[in-house]
Amino acid sequence: MENEKTQTGTAPAEIGAKAVAEKLDAVLSEVSAAKEAAQEATKKAQEAEAKNADLQKKLDEAVAAKNAHSVAFVDAKKEKSVKEKSAEFREFLAQVKAAKYGNKAALASATPTGSYLVDTDFLPEVLDFLAKPESLISQARRLPWGTEGNTRNIPNILARSTWANVGEGAAKPVSNPTFGNLKQELVKAACIVVLTEELLADSSINLPALFQDQARAGLIDFTNNWLFNGNGQGHPGILGASGVLTPTVANISGLLALKQAVPGYVRANGKYFMDSALYSELAGLTRMSAPAWLYYENGVMRIDNSEVVALDTTLIGARNVVFGDLNNVLFSPKNEFAVKYTDVASIVEGTGDDAVTHNLFQEDKVAYRFEMRADITVAGNTFAKATVPSAS
Repeated sequence: MENEKTQTGTAPAEIGAKAVAEKLDAVLSEVSAAKEAAQEATKKAQEAEAKNADLQKKLDEAVAAKNAHSVAFVDAKKEKSVKEKSAEFREFLAQVKAAKYGNKAALASATPTGSYLVDTDFLPEVLDFLAKPESLISQARRLPWGTEGNTRNIPNILARSTWANVGEGAAKPVSNPTFGNLKQELVKAACIVVLTEELLADSSINLPALFQDQARAGLIDFTNNWLFNGNGQGHPGILGASGVLTPTVANISGLLALKQAVPGYVRANGKYFMDSALYSELAGLTRMSAPAWLYYENGVMRIDNSEVVALDTTLIGARNVVFGDLNNVLFSPKNEFAVKYTDVASIVEGTGDDAVTHNLFQEDKVAYRFEMRADITVAGNTFAKATVPSAS
């Protein structure tokens, strides 16, 4: 009967083999997953490396473009000089006067100065086509006179106290600063406008205000010229000041020598002031021919980080360049702009055979006198200048 019974189930050997197979499948699955993860990580690493390489390429291109000055140098618009604009305006006035009054001079009736400027039916506006001058002296160090007399001395430090290491209990050195003097002397500059009382009464133009505005503009022209060329009365400007450094400049690239010729504290804030024709020449350089130290930044030409300012040739001279900080110029006004009025004096206009005497009270004329008393002192050794030869 026992032989007839059927034994059901799985042999222990089969159970063990199955378990081993299941574990092997699990291990193989984990290995496969790990391999796939490794492949995915390798792929992402390769993609990141390619992306980094692309970014580095773009960065290199941007740096190269910056170093090559991607901003193209183009010919600057040629500005007319103050002299040219003045001539054109005078010609315009001459045509108006010829049409209305024959050959009368402005503010003149026949020969004497003082009659009608323009017809009374003109609009009460006067058009000014002259260049609006920029007051360069406004960048100077203002030191009001504030003392009596026509001359004064300003103490300035030539050498500071010298420090030294001192041992314990040792005597300290005595080192007083060294002082010098800057001598200043007031100079008077003035002009007079003469006109008839009828002109004041009949004109629709505010003539006193007009004359003051144009006199102030003329004063700016005067001080700008004094600043660079002196006033011809023993007060030299920057171009003629004693001690101004004059390095040798062999070509346009040598402009950098100017900057090295002045003290470091001036180099930090100084500007290049140059002839407008030379400025146009530099502005006309192409991107490939421009040196690396010459570039534009926010529309401003710069040389080695310093701003370049174009001045009229009549102000600074043909192909002249000055480097320095205008803050090292002392502008000391006793009165910066004074207006005086009279109708009783006798005033002589012109010299020699062309002289005309105006008896203001007798001829019903009035005169406005504009004047300034001031001194402009240049600290010569803080500036450098040169005449730049034409580019070869």
